[in-house]
Amino acid sequence: MVHVPRSRTGPPPPPDGHVRRRALEVVLDRGQDRDLVLLSAPPGFGKTTLLASWVGDDHGQATAWVCLEPEDRDPRRFWSAVLEALAALSVVPASSRLHRLTVSRSTVAAEFLAELTEALAALPSPVRLVLDDVQHLADPLSRQGLAMLLRDAGDRLRLVVAGRRDPPLPLPRLRMEERVTELRADQLQFTPEESAALLTACGLDLAPARVAELHDRTGGWVAGLRLAALSLRDHPDPDRFLEGFSGDDRPVADYLVDEVLAGLGDVQRDVLRRISVARGVPSALAGRLTGREDAAELLDDLARTTGLVAGSGAPGDPYRLPELLRSHLVADLGRRGLALVEELDTVAAAWWSEQGEPVEALRHAARTRDPALLADLVGRWGPRLAGRGDHDALAAALAAAPQAPPDARLATAAAQVHLVRGDHAGVREALRRAHRAGDAAGDDATAFRTATERIVGRRLPVSPAEPVPADPVLAAHVRIGRGAAALLADDAARARAELGSGLALAHRHGLDVLTLRGRCLLAVALWTAGDVPRARVAADRALAGPDADGPGGAPWAAAARAVVAHAALLGGDPAAAEAAASPTPEPVAAVRFARRCARGGVAFDLGERTAGLLELQAARAELGDVAVPGALAVTAALLEHRAAVALGHPTAAGAVAAWLAARRPASPALALMRGWSAVAAGDHAVAREAVAPLVARRPRPTPDALDVEAWLLESAGRLARHDRPGARAAARHAVDLAEPVGVLRPFAHAAAPVRALLVDELAAGAPRAAFVARALAAGATSPAGIALSGREHDVLARLPSLESLDEIADDLAVSINTIKTHVRALYGKLGVTTRRDAVLVAHEQGLLG
Repeated sequence: MVHVPRSRTGPPPPPDGHVRRRALEVVLDRGQDRDLVLLSAPPGFGKTTLLASWVGDDHGQATAWVCLEPEDRDPRRFWSAVLEALAALSVVPASSRLHRLTVSRSTVAAEFLAELTEALAALPSPVRLVLDDVQHLADPLSRQGLAMLLRDAGDRLRLVVAGRRDPPLPLPRLRMEERVTELRADQLQFTPEESAALLTACGLDLAPARVAELHDRTGGWVAGLRLAALSLRDHPDPDRFLEGFSGDDRPVADYLVDEVLAGLGDVQRDVLRRISVARGVPSALAGRLTGREDAAELLDDLARTTGLVAGSGAPGDPYRLPELLRSHLVADLGRRGLALVEELDTVAAAWWSEQGEPVEALRHAARTRDPALLADLVGRWGPRLAGRGDHDALAAALAAAPQAPPDARLATAAAQVHLVRGDHAGVREALRRAHRAGDAAGDDATAFRTATERIVGRRLPVSPAEPVPADPVLAAHVRIGRGAAALLADDAARARAELGSGLALAHRHGLDVLTLRGRCLLAVALWTAGDVPRARVAADRALAGPDADGPGGAPWAAAARAVVAHAALLGGDPAAAEAAASPTPEPVAAVRFARRCARGGVAFDLGERTAGLLELQAARAELGDVAVPGALAVTAALLEHRAAVALGHPTAAGAVAAWLAARRPASPALALMRGWSAVAAGDHAVAREAVAPLVARRPRPTPDALDVEAWLLESAGRLARHDRPGARAAARHAVDLAEPVGVLRPFAHAAAPVRALLVDELAAGAPRAAFVARALAAGATSPAGIALSGREHDVLARLPSLESLDEIADDLAVSINTIKTHVRALYGKLGVTTRRDAVLVAHEQGLLG
């Protein structure tokens, strides 16, 4: 019988810095009643240490341990070690045949294996046999004997096997019969928490970010972590070490060569070396990189037998190498010639581009030092990457591109990168380079550059002959660029049409960044066209997107917030308007002007009238000669003019009217301003004459606040002429125009007699009652200064119904005299003398909602 050293028949002691892996030990505990426990992974994944720790807590189960060596290819050595380890167990009685069995000096006969199996089956209690480094088991008879033990020893033997590749056992059948528990490389790799514990146990005190970086770099490979820890322990600059740590570091490289790659053939090594240029390698790419039709079969075999390769090669599950091994192979490939590396990267770039995966294509192209390939790929995929937000991939490709001669495709892509980072100076410089490069790159490059220029605010008119590209992604950029140009040209209808088409394309093709910009611009276009409700919806939807608050979305999000602010102001919600108009740094003068005007309107509506007027005047002064959309100029002028008139400053009112006349000489808003000024001067006849063209206008599909204001002024004029029925009809018409678009602010600033007329619309069942209640409450102040009793609140709530006092008394089950007493008290607290005025003041004070 062959002599067996004691070191082979017992578990090794734990290494320094041992980390107990309780979660995996629980998995092993759950599988200990199964016939086979298998740990299969490449070297350095802690298989032996895990098993030694687990069997140390033997849970009352006797365990025989055999550590195999290369010499165990001789079946006599192997079976001698197994027999000695089993016979040494205390649970094996002296009468057991295990004590009498011997291994022949010449060969291991089938009879010996049968007797060993029978002896195990006859044991009084189960035993566990651990075979470590089972990859050394090569002799067919030894393999056959192992399968025989597993098959015939019954419930007396639990076999635990660990190795660098799967043992020659019927694993598919064992899995199907649920007789095997397996742990493989993806389960044996350390978790981030275990990596941190190991590094701490090795005496290292690293920042959490560095620990996470080292874990990612090693992929949780235990040997890699230990090798890194050894190098770090005495390294004078840990940060510098970690920046360059890879599989080509000497200790790691030596381990990989001696332990991991040593058992592979030349063909296998060459296949791994060639696929190492890519992080993930689908089977079709593996064939291209290696030039072998059987590449997938070779990789599948390595995945199955060694665990060095993960994945199946399917499109959703590409082949992957451990990161340290991959970086070692890449370095080894480079030592064989940079031309070979560049050739493989060129193949990979072309393949990924064919599959519609531009990020991977550009990553490989950036390493080829081929400027033509890089420019072609950026030209083809730049619009898609910029539109969907993959700017880091574009930036990495551009960093590898030569700066000269200039290329319009690269320069436009650079402009898009600067744009999403909020670097507006960089955008301007990149677009200048794109212009200097000319149109040599082709029509698509010119179309992308033009679309980019329009989206950033350059006034480039759209020619009727300008084609829309066939590529839908580029067409989305072009359409949204045209929409931006139409907005600057004050063509809201054209802007809505172009933006709608562009957004449909952008959404269909997952261009999230472009969609955000298009939605913000569409909100502006809808607001410009007077469709305030839809503008508010579009703006809110844009601002709800994940990128709205990033530097790349800021200019467009600011425009959307300006829309929200003005829509809320017009809707009688100054608090929401104030939140949306909060001051932030804004590079676009028109957007800055819009939000500042909204803040002025908010201040005025919240009672800080002088401050509001000053803010509106300052906004106009800051704007200077900068052109803004006509709708914005009209809105700003109306806000400022109304504030000036209300505060009794006719000169200031005249100044803003002159400003608007210079910018929009045909604007109908000028007539409204003349009407307001005439009313302030007490000349209602001139006011009616001024707004006559407005009230005579043909009804429009989307009426705006100007129409509402004109009819409210008409109502005031009719009241001045004592035409109460005409005034009521005009006020009702104003309500009918305002309700579909949610316009409330004009009612908050309407003349008190006109507001009093609307009280009659609050009667129960009246068709306009709900909206009129909101209109009368628009701009309501806090009711804190007026204290009402509970019964007074009950009476006040019934006054808008126009029920008689007797009916109110019946409803509340009190006497008519009690109701009259409460009404007199209400009139006194509200400072009114009539029921209609009581209702109006109650709305204005926020006592009715």
